[in-house]
Amino acid sequence: MSTLPISLLPPITMSGGTTQSASLPGNFGALVGQAITSLQTGQANANQTIQEAMAGHVSVTQAMVAMTMAQSQLDVAVSVQNQAISAYQSIMNMPLG
Repeated sequence: MSTLPISLLPPITMSGGTTQSASLPGNFGALVGQAITSLQTGQANANQTIQEAMAGHVSVTQAMVAMTMAQSQLDVAVSVQNQAISAYQSIMNMPLG
């Protein structure tokens, strides 16, 4: 069974100043795209592990771990989406002038 990544974002090192990991994309759109791709991969891996458990190739425990990891990834994505919508609504409700 392959390992399933939990994190949606690549790690950032905080070693003095504004140094970022070389794997971070240059713009926000690319970062969101990478996070969505990671989420889709995690969901697909969980589905594959569940199917393998139903066929008897992996244990039920491994399938439950894969499902839990996929659910955690989805929870983080939904939380980020809700925060983005909230920020957008706050900006739209700001008075002009």
